[in-house]
Amino acid sequence: MKLLFTLMIPAVILLLGSCREKLETFKIPDGHVAMFGYGSLMSKNLIETGLLDKAYHGPFLPAHLKGYRRSWTFAWPTDLPLYNVDSTFSKDYILVEGDTVYPKYLHYLNIREDANTVINGVLYVVPEADLPLYDAWELGYERFEVTHLIQGYTIEGGPVFAYKALPDFTWEPNDDYQQHVVDSGYWKIIEDAFVYWGEEFAAEFRQNTKPFAPSILRETKKIPWTDPPMEKVKELKAMFKY
Repeated sequence: MKLLFTLMIPAVILLLGSCREKLETFKIPDGHVAMFGYGSLMSKNLIETGLLDKAYHGPFLPAHLKGYRRSWTFAWPTDLPLYNVDSTFSKDYILVEGDTVYPKYLHYLNIREDANTVINGVLYVVPEADLPLYDAWELGYERFEVTHLIQGYTIEGGPVFAYKALPDFTWEPNDDYQQHVVDSGYWKIIEDAFVYWGEEFAAEFRQNTKPFAPSILRETKKIPWTDPPMEKVKELKAMFKY
């Protein structure tokens, strides 16, 4: 038995060494950081058209994040303004049998700690100078480092960041569309990512993401919002220091 155990040790070491060799190196260039996208930022089309307004030619690879669970628990209160692309403001509403309904929250994807869970997503790089742009895009979220939680790669050259909802923006949605709505336009961005990454990626997303009630998936519309209250928005922006 002792001899068998002794013979097994080198075999285990060889196996572990083989596993390590399979890890790809994800090299972050100088002046850049990496992002782990698990929601809309899984869509290369969104990154190129919504954020950068130009083609992205850097690494864009599937990856996994351990220790977090994905759900639709980011809740943006509709009484807080957000900039439109043309720098105007608008208020979101939905139409239900011809009636105008202003839901209390718009829901987006979020991650929360769960030691027993691994989620899939996307790893890519952005110039460090662009972090204010990403923080403004992810208003209501907190950017935090997840370098040590990325699976499948050896990270070199810089940190990896992800975003999670601030406590004031974390809310579990129910099936009441007057309170909680998932914008169908946002869901189309997720579906665009599924097309890019393939059905196996999409199936894994569905497996490790808590679903929302189908009744709250709605097309949102906008009306102009003049002189919106900006105090809370300015407070959120001031949280990020550079």
